[in-house]
Amino acid sequence: MKNLIFLLIVSSSIMFSCTKEDVVADNSITGEWRWVTSTGGIAGTTITPSSAGFERKLVFTSDLKFSRYKDNILEKSGTFEITQAKSIYKTDLADFIKFNDNTSSVILSQKADELILADNLSDGFVETYQRIKK
Repeated sequence: MKNLIFLLIVSSSIMFSCTKEDVVADNSITGEWRWVTSTGGIAGTTITPSSAGFERKLVFTSDLKFSRYKDNILEKSGTFEITQAKSIYKTDLADFIKFNDNTSSVILSQKADELILADNLSDGFVETYQRIKK
């Protein structure tokens, strides 16, 4: 049950649409990212790989393809683009990752070794990922 709830939360964390969008060329997220934590929801829940009982990984390639893995088993794959749209987090346009199924996530922060993605909802989740170094 705990895993089902987590899967619903993570699935919904990527599922929302943007209104005004401008495509931005940006390969800074290219690479493999290990999920560290998800925080949010109405209850302010924090979920980690140890509390969820599984690992997650996101892979973004330079040819604008992505893959999402759970315990190294492919769950979802497709294409993505970096766009700009209105966000609840700032007054200016924000960067979003828009996936080919019309879901998207706000890019709150992207550093060399850390990627923070969020739902564009006041009670949504914020997910933190660390770059996997090869």
